[in-house]
Amino acid sequence: MIHCYDQDGELVAVPADDVVFRPAAYGILIENEQILLASNPQTGLWQPPGRILEPHETPTHALKHHLRRLAGLTPLVGPLLYVEYQHRLDEKGRAWHLSVLYYALDRPPYPTMDLTEMETFAAAWVPLVDVRRLNLQFGYNAIQAGRLRLTLL
Repeated sequence: MIHCYDQDGELVAVPADDVVFRPAAYGILIENEQILLASNPQTGLWQPPGRILEPHETPTHALKHHLRRLAGLTPLVGPLLYVEYQHRLDEKGRAWHLSVLYYALDRPPYPTMDLTEMETFAAAWVPLVDVRRLNLQFGYNAIQAGRLRLTLL
């Protein structure tokens, strides 16, 4: 049995044969002491924008596509900031063993807004001083790595 966390943070035992491995890519976009975060539709907690990758999809492609639909911009994907492993149940009850890759993102030097492609996800610029572990679904350590990167630049 593998223990996976559900959307509410509860441990659920799942048979090992039911767990699917997949990489996931999320982006850390920090500007002007704020970070772009998405609201988890089930819990209302913040999380970095991104998703579980489809088969044969690259992290760069997934992040660019997701951010274009989420926030109307196609980011520049920078270096890998942080990696973590998660055992998670999704909203459909599927069990995942995820290698979660967090990348630094930068705003492109040219405008890419296309409101016709945007989805209705709740995303917002959140002041960094308001980011706490308790108001995040996941990604706190990656956000700290993103903050450190900015101080080193």
